[in-house]
Amino acid sequence: MRKQQITGMIVVLLLALTTGVGNAQFRIGNLKNKAKAKLRNKSKKVGTNRNANLSGNGKTWYVSLSTGSNRNEGSQEKPLKNIQKAINKAQNGDCIQVAEGNYLGLMKIGYIDSKKKGISIIGGYNSDFTERNPLKYQTKIQPSPEQNGTSGNRALLELSFNKAKVTLDGLIFDRGYQTAYSIHKDNAQRGQPDGVESGVYLDPPAKGGNHGKTGVLGVKRPIIAGKINNGELTIKNCVFVNASQFGIQMGIRETIVHITNSLFVNCRMAGVEIWGTSSSQSKIKSEVIFDHNTVLFAWSRLKDFGDMGYGFRCMTGVHYDIHDNIIGGSCFAGIDKTRSDAREAGRTVKIDNNLFFLNKQADLTLPSSGGMYMRIRTDMFEDVEDLTSADGNVTLDSETAPELAKAIDQAYLKGFMNATYKGKLEHDPNSALNTFRQAMGMNMVGKMNSSISMFHNYYPLEKALRLVGAVQGKGMQKIKQ
Repeated sequence: MRKQQITGMIVVLLLALTTGVGNAQFRIGNLKNKAKAKLRNKSKKVGTNRNANLSGNGKTWYVSLSTGSNRNEGSQEKPLKNIQKAINKAQNGDCIQVAEGNYLGLMKIGYIDSKKKGISIIGGYNSDFTERNPLKYQTKIQPSPEQNGTSGNRALLELSFNKAKVTLDGLIFDRGYQTAYSIHKDNAQRGQPDGVESGVYLDPPAKGGNHGKTGVLGVKRPIIAGKINNGELTIKNCVFVNASQFGIQMGIRETIVHITNSLFVNCRMAGVEIWGTSSSQSKIKSEVIFDHNTVLFAWSRLKDFGDMGYGFRCMTGVHYDIHDNIIGGSCFAGIDKTRSDAREAGRTVKIDNNLFFLNKQADLTLPSSGGMYMRIRTDMFEDVEDLTSADGNVTLDSETAPELAKAIDQAYLKGFMNATYKGKLEHDPNSALNTFRQAMGMNMVGKMNSSISMFHNYYPLEKALRLVGAVQGKGMQKIKQ
């Protein structure tokens, strides 16, 4: 009996001890969760500190092209020299602060790879990281023809990741020194209006010139490209200029993308194209928020102006919230919404308070049952049932938006508005070559002679930056320090 009592007391003590440990673990877990929540809330406010780790946690790495070394530890006193080296060393949650300079990847290969890491890359610092002003202390990715042979025709920033958070802030991307432009002696072939700084863009494999260099074989890839799964991407205070094929082009799945206060000038195909990669039968769980951006001069796919040339594209599998932007100078339309699938009825597309400016064919394109796209101006937005909201949008021109027109390079604007393409097929069925081909049962051939007045010509970065803050409250605003 006594043994049973002792055994019972031991069991009771063990149960009490176990319960106490469990309660303690539960309380510790709650404290940890509260601490994490506080950290997340704090990270949202940390942007007011110019030298803060904007990712909210993790280590801060410092990069300076002028004072750094890739053998350094990456501290503020001993920064690394290369963004790619910092990415390679960083872990998820780390922040990379970058001083002014032109960063071309390791050993100047011509591109940067995010290595699927959840990191923040913050540009615009002076050399000792005591001051941040992205438009004054420019952190650039601006390759030249020397990188064309080593970049493998990649995007300037390869950005793919899974279940992570990435922030890009204060970076300037420019393909204008890498692209091939016509240097033909005949201006009808060169397509260089008075005051414009280059001839027409040349699609690879054609060769041309660039800033005094000849024999340049250009590239044809987006500035930023990649795929994101179950993540968050924030792009702010960034500049995208002279994109030979999209400023940003990527697929996303269960992801939120926020692009804000950024500048897209002279992009071929489209400024931004982001689509959902989930099944057309699944619920839409991705969203793109696009606000306070300036998108100007979106060129068509080819010099005949036959297709493409959009400021922003609404693709399938994504909710969109597009507001307070300036979208203008598109060869086709400011916004394209011609793609749809079985989930269209449950999709949210908001287009509000945007300023549309001199888009050649339409401010918005929609599909139709007749085989051609519908071309919609802002005064018809209220009748578009596919739009969840469409309030406060206006269409302006040079007279009704004088400050914006003044900020644009006038020679480029005039050339764009007057851009023309002429093509003529010369075909002689009785020529010796065609007579022989007919006798052999082959198709006859001809020669296409064409002339172009302007097509995706170079737009100088320094002139593009004049667009920042051109219209108060609309488009890219001056970056607050």
